[in-house]
Amino acid sequence: MHSIFRVFLIITVFTIAIYCQGGGGSRSGSRSRSSRSFSSYRSSQNCTNGTCQQQDTIIGYTIAGSALIIFGIACYQIWWQGRPAHSNATYIDLPSNEVELQESNHFISGLWSSQYYQYNTWHGPYQFSLLFDSETQNVTGNGSDDVGMYTIEGIYSTRTNRMGLIKTYKNGTGNPIQNLGHDVTIQVVWNSNQHQFEGKWYVRTNKYSGQDKFHLNLEKSYKAME
Repeated sequence: MHSIFRVFLIITVFTIAIYCQGGGGSRSGSRSRSSRSFSSYRSSQNCTNGTCQQQDTIIGYTIAGSALIIFGIACYQIWWQGRPAHSNATYIDLPSNEVELQESNHFISGLWSSQYYQYNTWHGPYQFSLLFDSETQNVTGNGSDDVGMYTIEGIYSTRTNRMGLIKTYKNGTGNPIQNLGHDVTIQVVWNSNQHQFEGKWYVRTNKYSGQDKFHLNLEKSYKAME
């Protein structure tokens, strides 16, 4: 957002500079004039002719247009902050470069751990349980972290190795400031190089909106715990 703002600001400044230079002649020529003739020249350029008025109009439109574009981009950013680009149902069906052989099942019921990135630091890992239903390809779970206790419901696809989860915090648990009893949308895909699920979390409430990186790892399967 800041880089886009700087680009439009630079364009606006250059546009104004170009038109001001066009109406004022060359810099070397103005240096050679006497102060009296320069004053006479300036006084004759008080937007009393059509050329000067046209230049001012163009500059005004440029500034107004740039401001509207920046305002539109800011509104777009605010609107989408904390919102995933796709619903979980759509996300898990998106093509993936990480699709492996079908016999490689990464959706194993058991004890998992997660880390999320927020406020310029990683939080976790925090352990929680996940139970995968191979028939419905639904997933449920529960756990707790530095925000509070939560339950998890979601869907997954063994074809694309993607997961879409909704983490719902239980109000009155954990951190009373951060726990609003809110939902967190989590969308991750399997990374075969790191051997973990990676993606993003999304939060949008009346008090906070944000999104950032999320990692998910299997710690131990239920079968191994028996």
